[in-house]
Amino acid sequence: MKHNRHLILRFAAAALCAVMMLSAAACGDNTSEEVSSEEPFTQLKVDELDEGISEFLGRFTDWYYVEESESLSYDSRKAGDGTTNILYCILGDAGCADWTKYPVSEPKDVYSTKKLDPKKWAKESGGAYKVFEGKDADWIAINIFNVTEEDLDAMRQQGETNKWFYLKDGKYYKVIGGVGDPLTDYVIDSAKTDGSVYYIGYSCYFDTPEGREFSASYTAEIQQKTIDGENYWTLLKFEQE
Repeated sequence: MKHNRHLILRFAAAALCAVMMLSAAACGDNTSEEVSSEEPFTQLKVDELDEGISEFLGRFTDWYYVEESESLSYDSRKAGDGTTNILYCILGDAGCADWTKYPVSEPKDVYSTKKLDPKKWAKESGGAYKVFEGKDADWIAINIFNVTEEDLDAMRQQGETNKWFYLKDGKYYKVIGGVGDPLTDYVIDSAKTDGSVYYIGYSCYFDTPEGREFSASYTAEIQQKTIDGENYWTLLKFEQE
C-alpha cells in the first residue's frame, strides 16, 4: 500500500512538471510571436532624404485626381477596383508622372480638325487631343504605380465607358482639356522605413497673394526599384489625411 502511494505521488509530480513545461513553452511561443509581429522601423531625417522623393510625390499629388470616389487615396493592391483610375491620371493633360524621367517616348499633342482621333471624340473640342504610346503608358502604370495587367484591362474599359480615354491600335487617345499652375509647395514632415518601404508624411501649401497657406496633409508608402540599372521611386499607397 505504501509502495502504491509513492507511485501515485511520483506520477502526480511528473504530470505537474509536464504541465508546467507545456505552459512555459506556450508562453515562450506567444512571446516570440509577439516580437516577430512587430515591424522594426528606422526613423529618417527628412533633410537627408533623396530629392527624388519630393519631386515624385509633388508631381503625383499635384495631378492625381479621382473621378469615381470622394476619397483622395490610392492603393496599388486595389488599382482595378473601379474607385480610382491611375491610368487616367498618367494620361492626364499634366500627368501624375513625369514621362521625361522614364525610358518612354513623350506624348504628342495634336491640334487639327482635319486629322481627328480615330473615334472623333475631339471633334467637339476643336480637334485637340493627345496621343500616347500604349506600351509606354502601361510601363509607367506597371513599374511606377505597381498595377497588374488585370488592373489595366479594368481601367481601359472604365476609361472608354466614361469617355476619358481609349486604346486603339496600340495607342491611347485622350481629348485635351485645360491645365493651370497648381502653385503648390510640399514639405516632408516625417519619414521612416522598414528597410524596403518608405513611409512618408507630408504637407501641401499654396502660394497666394496674401502669403503661404496650408492646404492638406498626406501619407504615402513608396519603394525604390532598380530597372535596367536605373533607380525609380514607385508608389504603393497614398492617402489624404
